[in-house]
Amino acid sequence: MIKARYCMCRALRCFADLKNLTKFETVVNICTTLKIFIKPKLFMKDLIFVLFGAPGSGKGYLGECIRQAFLNGNIVHENEIAYISTGDLLRQETASGSELGQEIAETMNSGGLVSDDIVDRLVADALERNHKIKFLDGYPRTLRQMGALVDMLGKRERPYTLFAVWRKAFPAVIEERVSKRRVCKDCKTTHSADDGKCPKCGGVSLIRDDDARIEQRLETYARETMPVWSVLESLAKVKYVVMEDEPVEEAVKIIFNSYVRSTFF
Repeated sequence: MIKARYCMCRALRCFADLKNLTKFETVVNICTTLKIFIKPKLFMKDLIFVLFGAPGSGKGYLGECIRQAFLNGNIVHENEIAYISTGDLLRQETASGSELGQEIAETMNSGGLVSDDIVDRLVADALERNHKIKFLDGYPRTLRQMGALVDMLGKRERPYTLFAVWRKAFPAVIEERVSKRRVCKDCKTTHSADDGKCPKCGGVSLIRDDDARIEQRLETYARETMPVWSVLESLAKVKYVVMEDEPVEEAVKIIFNSYVRSTFF
């Protein structure tokens, strides 16, 4: 019996390779075909990563490295990963031309701040979309938003595992890094200052408006966002702090291999 199951697993693995399935789908096929009824493990749940850190700390780059680790490991397909940024959500909703998008556009064009309720609503909708892995970048930023996230997760019908990853960085390092950061006027790609042209499309490179206020943003982060970590840390199954002097690539190996990959297989 054991030998028969082993042969079936080998056959399914070959079939998965031929069909270009991910390892997630291979495991599901094996469990279904062999009728192995096991307690759902991590690979049966959504993975939600909260990328925590000061503006300019490099948490976006950290998230991209973790995303690439999943893709390179053939754990999921690219369209099964969602990168949720509040700024992107607001821009997407505005571009959609929806009633809510028009309301957001009017608020932003008048120089006002979009309400927390609207931001919470957009984040909640994004979290419910059918992606196996989700990255939250720039949310939650306040204890009030943290409370809203707790409510969202409590209402979820789909099982999930929460990961909290904090990218620490010294203020002086952040200010130096931000001083060299540019954004393309056309394709909106963020990159380091060079000859004034975007390396992706050749468009004009500009200083981001919010980067010009980095000192004020760091003060706000220390006052309003730092307290969020203690709550986040208590809720997350996996917590990891990436220190300033720790290479991001090495941290990603630890996060992926030790905490994620070992639980998948």
